[in-house]
Amino acid sequence: MADEDRMTLAPTEIYGRSDEEQQNGPKFWRPKKEEPPGNCIVYSLTIIVIVFAVCLILSLIFLRISKPEIETVSISTRDLRFGGNSSDPYFNATLVSDISIRNSNFGAFEFEDSSLRVVYADHGVVGETTIGGRRVEAHKTVRVTGIEAEIGSFRLLNTRGLDSDLRSGFLELTSVAEVRGRIKVMGRRKWKIGVMSCTMRLNLNGRFIQNLLCD
Repeated sequence: MADEDRMTLAPTEIYGRSDEEQQNGPKFWRPKKEEPPGNCIVYSLTIIVIVFAVCLILSLIFLRISKPEIETVSISTRDLRFGGNSSDPYFNATLVSDISIRNSNFGAFEFEDSSLRVVYADHGVVGETTIGGRRVEAHKTVRVTGIEAEIGSFRLLNTRGLDSDLRSGFLELTSVAEVRGRIKVMGRRKWKIGVMSCTMRLNLNGRFIQNLLCD
């Protein structure tokens, strides 16, 4: 009886899933992760900062207004006369100058008639003339030629030391000019003054200018 009731169970074989079954097996839906709201705010602020920085750089480049640069290119003498004695020394001459005016801005520079003065050492002004007004385009340099200034010791209130300078054969001169005008950049108008100061030495015997140096 016991032998009849005893049943022999064959071992069950375990089969793994084939590759095809694994690939074609059931797929599960997973919700897409959304970006947190904080990241969007950070991205927006970053873009705003970049745009602001670019605008600031462009404004510094295009809207920055600088004063014009003025320089004496060349200067010569004409009709030079000098002499006299220790009690009544004198000199007079005509200085002919060529100057350059450089406008480095992104807008045109228009200046009015300006003055050019010639100073003898520390004694005072010995000559003065006018630089005619004109227009200098953006990033251009204009050369003004043939500016004549009559100089003479008759303008001096005190000629002390002039006799010794005449006997040495040299006079120390300074040419000073101020050019005042308006610069227009993208609708903005601003007044600017360009200043020139050039030192030189008048060689009386050679009748020419030497050691010309402009600041």
